Amino acid sequence: MTLYLTQKDVESVLDMKGAVEAVEDGFREMGLGRIEMPARVYLHFEKYDGVLIAMPAYILGLDAAGLKVVTVHPGNPEKYGLPAVIATIILNDPRNGKPLAIMDGTYITALRTGGAGACGAKYLSRKDSRVAGIIGLGVQGRSQLMGLCEVRDIEKAKVFDIAPAARRRYAEEMSRKLGIDIEAVDSYEAAVRGVDIVVTCTPSQEPFLKGEWIEEGMHISAIGADTAAKRELDSSVIRKVDKLVVDFIDQALVVGDLAVPISEGVIGREDIYAELGEIVAGKKKGRESDEEITLFKATGLAIQDVGTAFKVYQLAKERGIGREL
Repeated sequence: MTLYLTQKDVESVLDMKGAVEAVEDGFREMGLGRIEMPARVYLHFEKYDGVLIAMPAYILGLDAAGLKVVTVHPGNPEKYGLPAVIATIILNDPRNGKPLAIMDGTYITALRTGGAGACGAKYLSRKDSRVAGIIGLGVQGRSQLMGLCEVRDIEKAKVFDIAPAARRRYAEEMSRKLGIDIEAVDSYEAAVRGVDIVVTCTPSQEPFLKGEWIEEGMHISAIGADTAAKRELDSSVIRKVDKLVVDFIDQALVVGDLAVPISEGVIGREDIYAELGEIVAGKKKGRESDEEITLFKATGLAIQDVGTAFKVYQLAKERGIGREL
């Protein structure tokens, strides 16, 4: 029998704390070399401004394997009333290949990405970080701040989105949800000045974060750019960073945030300090001083999906949630 879990089922067993734990475990296994994760496979629907991505992974320490199929269509909310990101995850038993579960992956994708940003902040931001700047206030803008609140005592967030209505909605919703002060600001720069942690989570194809705004001791989580066409960070930001960490070097080098500075000669592959898994596994040090400027460039990994989905599967089995097929 195969367990089928709807998004409602997944939401009933998975919270941000659990997602952060699952993602951190996945990074540790990656740092210890106990994963198998081939490169993503893309299908481009240029006619519809969309993409389908296949992301398989095997985490040996968990004995968990599976595949996420995710589509990204930025125009979905306006055109069809659907999420921009829609995902399904299949878990397989490595012993015999049997499908253990088929589950909605849209909610998992949102939380595990917030968990990845949180994990980067846990190891790279100052422990006394209290103020966050969030740029891009969609699904990821919410999950990134939720994740930060799991690993740091965030007291205030300065938030910006190019849509004024989104700023107002976000400030009202997230201040109520998290019990912290949310200040909606009217520019990119205002969301960065005077904060401890900056998070960018937009689909922008033009860089907007400037090096001149980055202050000593800041940590930057660059989440939004996950293809060659997307770019949030100006090269001046990369030039100013003391410690550059990525989730997966081969994948990070091809996204706009790093590919463009490399093509300009600003940095090379050798300037990447570590993959986050190496730090989580204790092979390399994270933040080493309060003065360091750190950057975590996340692109999204299949081990995050499989690890989080495996946790969901175990919890659902324990609680008798879902439908056997």
